[in-house]
Amino acid sequence: MKTTIALALLSLSGISVRSVFGQEKRFYMPSEIKQAYDNGTRSYDGKPGPDYWQNTVDYQIQVKVDPENKMISGVEEVVYHNSSPNELNTLIVRLYRDVYKKGNPRASAINPKDIDDGVELAGVKINGVEYDLSNQKMTHQSGTNISFTLDKPLKSGENLTFNVSWKQKIPVHTRIRTGAYDSTSFFVAYWYPQIAVYDDLFGWDRLNYTLRTEFYNNLGNYDVKITVPDNFLVWATGTLNNSADVLPSQIHERFIRAKSSQEVVHIVTSKDIQNGFSTQINTWHYTAAEVSDFAFAMSDHYVWDAAIQPVGDRNVFISSAYSMEMDTADSFIGHTAIQQKAMQYFSEDMPGVPYPYEAFTTFIAKGGGGMEYPMMANNGGPGRGVTIHEMFHMYFPMYVRINERRWAWMDEGWATYMTALVTNRYFEDDHEPANVFAGINPGATMGTIADLPLITSSQFLTGQNYGYASYSLPATVYAIIHQHLGEALFKTCYQEYIRRWAKKSPTPYDFFYTFENVSGQDLSWIWKPWFFEFGVADVAIQSYEKGKLVVNNIGNKPVPVFVEIFYNNDSSMRISKSAEIWNDGNEKVEITIPDYKNMERITVNSGIADVNIIDNFYPSVRSLYKNVDLSSDIMGLYQPEQFPVKINIIEDDGLIYFKIPEFRIDQVIYPKDKENFVSLDGSFNLKFEMDESGKCTGVEIIFSGGFVVNAEKPGADQ
Repeated sequence: MKTTIALALLSLSGISVRSVFGQEKRFYMPSEIKQAYDNGTRSYDGKPGPDYWQNTVDYQIQVKVDPENKMISGVEEVVYHNSSPNELNTLIVRLYRDVYKKGNPRASAINPKDIDDGVELAGVKINGVEYDLSNQKMTHQSGTNISFTLDKPLKSGENLTFNVSWKQKIPVHTRIRTGAYDSTSFFVAYWYPQIAVYDDLFGWDRLNYTLRTEFYNNLGNYDVKITVPDNFLVWATGTLNNSADVLPSQIHERFIRAKSSQEVVHIVTSKDIQNGFSTQINTWHYTAAEVSDFAFAMSDHYVWDAAIQPVGDRNVFISSAYSMEMDTADSFIGHTAIQQKAMQYFSEDMPGVPYPYEAFTTFIAKGGGGMEYPMMANNGGPGRGVTIHEMFHMYFPMYVRINERRWAWMDEGWATYMTALVTNRYFEDDHEPANVFAGINPGATMGTIADLPLITSSQFLTGQNYGYASYSLPATVYAIIHQHLGEALFKTCYQEYIRRWAKKSPTPYDFFYTFENVSGQDLSWIWKPWFFEFGVADVAIQSYEKGKLVVNNIGNKPVPVFVEIFYNNDSSMRISKSAEIWNDGNEKVEITIPDYKNMERITVNSGIADVNIIDNFYPSVRSLYKNVDLSSDIMGLYQPEQFPVKINIIEDDGLIYFKIPEFRIDQVIYPKDKENFVSLDGSFNLKFEMDESGKCTGVEIIFSGGFVVNAEKPGADQ
């Protein structure tokens, strides 16, 4: 009894029980991570340990870009600081461009034009010692890494200097959002020989880059000079130091005005370009301090808009760069304002941590998706969601330096959740938690053989489950934590987590322990099932009688319960229960339905993660079909305009299914009327198009977030 009371008091005080007993027994901890806690580099209270360390690096780079031949040539001097307690005998350098090298493994197909002999290195020196790249006693190359055996060990507290010149092609393949977007527009990333991370968990990071898992980089300082033809603009990580030397006087005046204006300033316009824009000198000098990487973009026909966003007592310089020739160029005029609003929300509301850098630039290229770099994003024709998502990445993995190669969910999950939260709250004025859940529903992978515990290192994921495990699934768990803790306590935990690990690299356990330490709660009832166990989320309506709704928890992963009640007078209401209702082994909950005599129907967790949503409706889904005179002509194949796939609408066992096998979409849809349907998980709506004879000619699918797909029914006009 005395032990129980002592543990309870420790929990209430916010002190971690594990800090007293020195080990984790509630869930699994890999040996590499346990060793870090034993060594004092990590602490069971969620803080960096008293002996935490990280190595840092300083880069001085001069690079020249030849647009006509799509060639980069550069020279760099790197100073590497060994803050570890260990003597290092090896230096690992990453050559990311070698993912295109002949014979190297890749997780996805690339343009054959990009396959070549890889990065060409020359003049390699370490502490003045020249390295013969053909001498395998001195160096060894494997995949995208090259290792050098040091002439003398690098002792703890000492530095080494690495010098190299190199050249490499700019790829035409842009799936990873780096390369040539047209003949004179390039986004240049993963472009310089980069010192790999040596940390307290795994030593040297020797994982190969294959185009799937993203990045884990040292904290570094960058001094970069970029030489391009004089009719090109350059945008890059950090601060432009020689704007007065580079920009013509009239354009420089606009640049200076933009640096103090919250109204958008058109620094370089299409008219400027048409009139023969040319820089005064053709070397752009950018610097960036304490960042994890450096990227740049360039074009001779992109315009440049910019403004500031006040953040605390300083101004952040926000830019948008986009082609003056894009069909939808006019739609990007307001893009800078969207960035300003998102930055303001992140800084002042959630997470309520001031944006940590001096600048942010979005380079808008043709194509889909987006990709983040320190102070930059490369976004293809971005909607609002992509813009918000990529900007949030400045917090994770940039400011809090997540190891995305092993735990992609620690940054992509946060970015996915925060995008849904900010979109609903700030842009749509929608504060209903259930609607945030609906925007991040993890979908059909749950419960399949590809559904691995979240703690699984991202290096072991494939194209079948990487997106699920990195984006929507962890976002769902973050939403569960948020709803359980409540707004104030969640925000306090979240801010403290960011503050503790700013510019450092947390593990999942540092995240778990920080939230427990700050909240004073044992949250293993969330961590263990969601991160360490196989299983599913699955609630179901057990019974409903005279206003008493009984909901069962069939699965092992706790989720909140959102009961939406629809009444005969077209009104509705929602009842919400935290996922904590399933703590302590509870298997069912009884919910009283107000004004039950006028109730028309009930849905439970529509849009929330649930492996079998069919049993979450009262009356049953099948009965919903009976109330509508459905046309059998809606069944069949449809051809989307935007994608080379087929949509199949079929009836099976009294239910209607919407299927896109290539996207792993297999959803039951139910009718609101004979032409309008909604998916059971709430992730999309459908409107079937009928001609005068009652034949179906096509369908419009509106996904959550506003993305619209139109599909024709082949042969409908015959």
